Amino acid sequence: MLDIFEIEQIKGVGSKLIDKIIQSYGSYDVFVNSVLEYDIDKLMNIQGLSQKKALEIIRFIHGINEDNFIKTQQAQKIYEDIINKILEFTSTDYARNRVLLLNPTTDYDEIKRTSQLIEKTLDDTANLDYNYIRLLYENIKPLNNDVKPKFNDEYAILCEDYNDYLSLIKRGINKYCNIYPLEDHVSLDDFEFVIYLYNEYNVDPGESANVVSISNDSPDYEIQPNIILEYYRKNRSTLEYVYQLREYLGLESCIDEVLVALDSISLEKKNKKAIIDVVEEIKDEANDTINQQIKEIALEGDEVLQLLNNEGNLPSKIMSIFNEVLDEAKEEITNKTGLIFDPFIIKYPLELDYDEIKRIQENTLANIHLKEYEQEINACVILEKYRKEIEIETEELIHYDYQFTLASFTKFYNLTIPQIKDEYYLEDSLELRLKQQEKIENKEIQPINYNLDNENNIILLTGANSGGKTTLLEMLAQHTIMAHMGLGVCSKKAIIPQTNEVYYFTKKQSLNAGAFETFLTSFIPVAVGNKKKLILIDELESITELEAAVKIIIGFIEHIQDDESYAVIVTHMAPEILKRTENIHIRTDGIEAKGLDSDYNLIVDRSPKINYLANSTPELILKKIYEKSEEPIKSVYKDILDKF
Repeated sequence: MLDIFEIEQIKGVGSKLIDKIIQSYGSYDVFVNSVLEYDIDKLMNIQGLSQKKALEIIRFIHGINEDNFIKTQQAQKIYEDIINKILEFTSTDYARNRVLLLNPTTDYDEIKRTSQLIEKTLDDTANLDYNYIRLLYENIKPLNNDVKPKFNDEYAILCEDYNDYLSLIKRGINKYCNIYPLEDHVSLDDFEFVIYLYNEYNVDPGESANVVSISNDSPDYEIQPNIILEYYRKNRSTLEYVYQLREYLGLESCIDEVLVALDSISLEKKNKKAIIDVVEEIKDEANDTINQQIKEIALEGDEVLQLLNNEGNLPSKIMSIFNEVLDEAKEEITNKTGLIFDPFIIKYPLELDYDEIKRIQENTLANIHLKEYEQEINACVILEKYRKEIEIETEELIHYDYQFTLASFTKFYNLTIPQIKDEYYLEDSLELRLKQQEKIENKEIQPINYNLDNENNIILLTGANSGGKTTLLEMLAQHTIMAHMGLGVCSKKAIIPQTNEVYYFTKKQSLNAGAFETFLTSFIPVAVGNKKKLILIDELESITELEAAVKIIIGFIEHIQDDESYAVIVTHMAPEILKRTENIHIRTDGIEAKGLDSDYNLIVDRSPKINYLANSTPELILKKIYEKSEEPIKSVYKDILDKF
């Protein structure tokens, strides 16, 4: 097993950072196993560790080094372009980080695993709407464990045992509600709801309606349900989208039971409106009704005095009005509060029994809290049961975004998983940039057919300027790199040879000695070392004098002709090279320009003709410029054209 301290070889990683990593994971074994499974989220979240450094650590542990395969700066740019195009299809940070770890390799078992993963994902999602899946993924993120407690000042826990009081404080439950030891002699009436946490039940808390007694060995969620509930409330939106996506993908889920459990908690906030407000309003309406009806009856003098003085019983005429109005008022109270009680004192005008109202209010709130508490406990039993499972389901779906990203990339570009054998065979192939242009602009672009084999492994590629020779080189590099990443390639059918290294040398504008020396020190070593290389050279003659370029190319060909490598060399010096290499089998292919279209664009067959020396046709480029220019410069172009 890897010694973690080996990662000190990475610049910027020292023993202090390694200690922090081990502390974060809990143990060395957990760290290694996690990283070997590409479970990189935790490593990314370690304070003081940048994303770039975390990725370096993971690459180091997996032995990933794209420099082993991609040997030149231009080849690296092609690899980075592939990665950037894949990243456009990611939705989660996990998928983005996994894509950044995707490198070409010569581990053909790993290549096969990646290819099979893509093919399986495409099969599993063949009839699904990819845009809908991505829409759901936009709302899915890792579950948030950083839940800030919401303090409820109307809720209290009273501890019979002082040690229990200290234990609750230590566990942070005091962040959710008031906690008191019995010794504090707090008034239970000061709170709407009280949990009495007993040890041996040596002290009876009394018969208060707002008190529930539970044992001190009860689980935390019984002592304070919000410990679990706040976590689920915080993450509910994510869980809903996780459930929708899992259901759409045909994956099993327990999240539906979690959501049902959360919905079972019916918080009766409407009944917490002060009953006194409801009763006062109904009392005022009742007094208005009584006043109106009294005006409509005839009272004797002594009856009027009795009414005004509230002496003894009210007159029978008045009492019948009171009884009728009070019956209606009490019915209205029941309708508005759900409670049956009589808060009225029969006087004129009506008065209220505020002690009775207070008692009813306290009992009502206590019953509401008790009902909510029972519902919360029942829900917490289910939520606690599924806590680990919903985390696994969410993580599984976040990790699935990686393979869905590769499948989306494959589907968008119509990629084909290539066979890896010992030759190049490309049918109806395009470079990714052109395929993207074709799809976005709805513009048909001519695909390329091309092949190389062991007998024809060194190619001189000739032909028209701006005819697509450089694009062909880039496509060969791109297809080779993608095939060794386990990806499909942009071809109807493709065979790619096993390759250990990719070199791509492009034209340089500078002809100074420093640039030439730099080129030689990077180019000549290609001739030694590993076999099975892909070497792409684009117009070496642009770097140095023509005669020197011819000699360098010939010397290079002599050294690589027998090392099972493939070399494609774009050059305008093919005839001179062929003259001096008659004893070496070199194939010359050509991309031929047939003329200009009505818009003065080159008419080119971008598939090279095999064993064909094509002309560079600079006169066509000159004619294109001539036709688009204006006098007086147009006359100069005409004079030059006439010389061809």
